[in-house]
Amino acid sequence: MKLNPLPENATTSQDNLITEKILWLPIRNKKQVNIEIDKLKAAGISKLKVGVDCIEFNTKKGIKGYDWLIPVLAENFDLELCFDNFPKKTIRGRVPKCMLPEIVEHFIFCHGAHFDSIQLCRQSLDRVQHTEEENIFAEAIVFAATWAKYLGKKVCLGKIQAADFEWISKLVSTRFFSHIDYIEIDKEVGGAKSSNTKFYERVLRSLFQAKGVDTEIRYPQLTSNNLELSPRGIAC
Repeated sequence: MKLNPLPENATTSQDNLITEKILWLPIRNKKQVNIEIDKLKAAGISKLKVGVDCIEFNTKKGIKGYDWLIPVLAENFDLELCFDNFPKKTIRGRVPKCMLPEIVEHFIFCHGAHFDSIQLCRQSLDRVQHTEEENIFAEAIVFAATWAKYLGKKVCLGKIQAADFEWISKLVSTRFFSHIDYIEIDKEVGGAKSSNTKFYERVLRSLFQAKGVDTEIRYPQLTSNNLELSPRGIAC
């Protein structure tokens, strides 16, 4: 089976498991999506992490494509929607019409009956050191997470890396993590927890304990029977 993933973080499904990371589907090709759904069902898949491409959402056909996709998937699978944050300017230099909080809001208002939880991920370009003068609550991830939790959804911060420690530690000192049900730490290359990620996990657990934070820490689920992937082919 061939799917159309984002190259950075796409992984495929295993029987009766949620996808290890994020499954991306070609929303402009309904025939192909229906073919993939049939293959996933035949493989016994019951849970999916479904990627929402924020840049694609901002295209003319993007909203219509996702508005069709989510109800169709929900007829067959338990869903978790996953959103990659993106720079304020796309690769073409245009400012998106809808930013991350607005995109998350759209899916909750229009399709909230089809999923219980969302995952929010920071793009590598957004992993910057915040100075004391910067307002960490200006981060789109923070706005989106707080709003989604208020609207009744479980929220995960995904793809957390050691480079995010300063950002996370500042947020822990606030009440922000009362809105976060769990965070997911990226595994190192090769799919295993390295000494660095283990150390980072221990530091986070100690920090959470010291601050009385109940947020769960987890890693993406391991899979053994990965399906074949093909390069992404969505035109933005």
